[in-house]
Amino acid sequence: MNKFFIGLGVILVATAVVLAVFGQSIVTSDQSNVSVKWHDDLNSALQEAKNTNKSIFIDFYGEGCSYCKQLSENTLSDSSVEKKLSQDYVAVKIDTNQNPNLSSQYKIYGLPTLVILNSNGQEIKRQEGYVSADQLLNWL
Repeated sequence: MNKFFIGLGVILVATAVVLAVFGQSIVTSDQSNVSVKWHDDLNSALQEAKNTNKSIFIDFYGEGCSYCKQLSENTLSDSSVEKKLSQDYVAVKIDTNQNPNLSSQYKIYGLPTLVILNSNGQEIKRQEGYVSADQLLNWL
């Protein structure tokens, strides 16, 4: 009788370990598969937005901008933000130094500036300055 309970205990522990390992691998692989396809050309993003009926999310940034770097490293790389952007938006990163005409067209005066356009290229809303992942998700 005692051997029966020991055997049953070993089987239960082994099953729990297998489920824990298998369950963790599913969570890990699901989160790592989400990645945002970033465009660097607004025209190609507009075309994709029309084809997919999505809005456009633009990150206007500058190479020397520390808040832009923080936004990219902390906020835009957050798994929940990446998931939301991948599902609902065509994402674009525009370097204002290399695209002064677009910066002027969209009246970008401070960095970083996030702009959402409809699929026709009309501005819906904007956010200026650094935002956390939670703040961005609420804004989106």
